[in-house]
Amino acid sequence: MLKEKILEELQLFSLGTGGIGSWLTLETDDRVFQRLAGIETEPLTMVQLNQLLAFGHEAPVSDDFFRYYWRAVPTEHPYEVSKLPDFQEEWLKCSAIISLAHLKWGLYRIFTDGLLYFGNIRTAYRELRSMTRPELVAFFGKHRFNTDLIKARGPALPLETIPRDDRYLISEMACKSYGDSPESSGELKDALLQALRDHMGKGGGTISIRRLLEGGTVPDRYANRQQEFLFSADDIVDEVVSSEAELVEKYERIARRFVNARKAALTNTEYYLSMVNDLDVYVATSMRTRRDFRDMANDCEKIFADERLKELNIRYFDPTLSAAA
Repeated sequence: MLKEKILEELQLFSLGTGGIGSWLTLETDDRVFQRLAGIETEPLTMVQLNQLLAFGHEAPVSDDFFRYYWRAVPTEHPYEVSKLPDFQEEWLKCSAIISLAHLKWGLYRIFTDGLLYFGNIRTAYRELRSMTRPELVAFFGKHRFNTDLIKARGPALPLETIPRDDRYLISEMACKSYGDSPESSGELKDALLQALRDHMGKGGGTISIRRLLEGGTVPDRYANRQQEFLFSADDIVDEVVSSEAELVEKYERIARRFVNARKAALTNTEYYLSMVNDLDVYVATSMRTRRDFRDMANDCEKIFADERLKELNIRYFDPTLSAAA
């Protein structure tokens, strides 16, 4: 098997970052590739693996490390290692690595554990490579969750419901745009009224709210707020008005939804804080559009309402349901 073919097969583990991530690169000693080329007819023993690691300027592994990562499916591991790509039961009966796929499976496990439990593959290899089996079992045992205890916790107090189409209204941009009540003089309302008055002063006529926000008035007077206003008024931007009364009616309709959504979001924050020590998942978000809020609502519902998780009563923090003063 050609060197290029082996590198292509194992490219996931060729990082060029030093340590185990640099064991297999174009600069690696050719003897490593020559030995790996014949792995299917002459299985690779632990002693020979350590020699190949040495040729690549990497430290050797212990007997137990070799057995743990290439010859076993440890039931004490935090996840099912047999679920990783290309696993074959026959490998568990072997005393050596019998194929590139077999070598790849063990490396995949090492790299996965490095990212999950160390955040750094090189550090993980240094820490784990010399451990005994009891030490490996004890280390990974600390990262397991007792699902029976999690089930026994029971459900948390329910959060306030916020319709997915209203969740964008609790964003920071919307909070800056609306006032404390539908009738208050929020900056979005002021900007719209100014734009409409300018429009009426130039002859008037029916005009869409989008055109009011994109016309000359808002960009001139609220140059750094235009996108914020467009985002906050998303529900009504394509509606038309011909008078201040119509504009105020449409604005207050969406402002009432803002106030209700924000009130629920503030309450939800109190609920989240009341169980902060018991949270299981923090959902990291980066919301830029109203579609982002809808997608996040759909994703959270799809994941956390799944029947396979239902009895665990997973406690997760979704920032799109929360707000703060």
